[in-house]
Amino acid sequence: MNRSSTVAGGHTLGRTLLLAALAVVLVAAGAGGGWWWARRADAATVATARTELVAATVGTVSQTVAATGTIEPAHEATVSFQTSGTVTSVKVTAGDRVTAGETLATLDPTTLQNAVALAAASVTAAQSQAASATTTATAQAQAQLASAEQQLSQAKANLVAATLTAPISGIISNVGLSVGSTVGSSSSSSLGASGSGSSGASGSNGGTGFSGSSSSGGGTGSGSSSGTSSSIVIVDPTSWVVNATVGAGELGRLKKNLQATMTAQGATPSTAIFGTVSSVGIVATSSSSGSAVFPVTIAVTGDPPGIYAGTSVDVAITTKVLPNVLTIPTAALSSAGGQIVVHVSKNGRTATVPVTIGGIYGTTTQVTKGLSAGDEVVVTVRSFGGTGTTRRSGAGTVGRGAGFGAGTGFGGGSGFGGGFGSGRG
Repeated sequence: MNRSSTVAGGHTLGRTLLLAALAVVLVAAGAGGGWWWARRADAATVATARTELVAATVGTVSQTVAATGTIEPAHEATVSFQTSGTVTSVKVTAGDRVTAGETLATLDPTTLQNAVALAAASVTAAQSQAASATTTATAQAQAQLASAEQQLSQAKANLVAATLTAPISGIISNVGLSVGSTVGSSSSSSLGASGSGSSGASGSNGGTGFSGSSSSGGGTGSGSSSGTSSSIVIVDPTSWVVNATVGAGELGRLKKNLQATMTAQGATPSTAIFGTVSSVGIVATSSSSGSAVFPVTIAVTGDPPGIYAGTSVDVAITTKVLPNVLTIPTAALSSAGGQIVVHVSKNGRTATVPVTIGGIYGTTTQVTKGLSAGDEVVVTVRSFGGTGTTRRSGAGTVGRGAGFGAGTGFGGGSGFGGGFGSGRG
């Protein structure tokens, strides 16, 4: 499911565009204020305006793209018998840990052993015929011998395939076999990485063939994959990816190797999971709302504890980082005489100061000219109960105080326009 970016674009804006952007911000603020006022009408509470003095601070601002995704194992294997027979033992259950080469299940070998004995007898007979063949019959005898030897080789391979082994170490996630069931020779096996979707020729290795998994993304594999109805699935619990989607408007901002931060939805407490974008797809699919979305695969860094396949996560992909920039709350901005201005409080007096903006990042704005670190700008806050002026440092303290919105207002802070960016109160 796609979600909009958490911040606005960070490119340098011309004066006209900045004024237009500022107008949009203020209109949005007014709409939010009207909604809150309607919600509070029944309480017959009188709204009052108060001001906050917020110090301009030097810090780091980030531009991110937000999305949701699902955690999946980076490597998993689906194995099933590649020969016909009756299952005589299943040695694992879901949740068991296995190592590569460990026996998972077996077939009744009786028929397969008999096939090997018959094929061996055919080879012996063909060897005798080839040895006693006349000159004119030699070629035919040699062809019969080669065919018999090929059948013997196949019979031996089928006998080996009666023992199903694990191609990778990991945890059993699904067992689709039971003792007494019959499997057919059309069964196959697969080994791949989550995020892969291509396949090639099949192969065998002690009863286990290999193929790419059917998950979406940019990995590759070889072989013909099979379902899990008569197979055993193994996942590697030490390597994970997140399969996410973004909209067309955000696709151009993403590329490989960007850093991402993820948190599991509903997790308490929420623990940050870090990763790196490993692929960005350019073939769209339709979301539940019908809009076009594009796949993004993120490789999880390390092996964080408490990760489980299928967990939904909130994703923030960092597309731009600006360190050591001067920032103020976006709500401190206004326009006068065709210029972007702020109101600066100094020694008990307020002055209107034109400023040059480097970029608007949601509730935080970068200022490149007109202010210095420590200058206190005036932010007007619509509140219920209490008037006057308060002072706080930093670009805002989220959720502090009892302003308009009380933590849920415009900017998500202590009032209408309060709680901007990061900082300390």
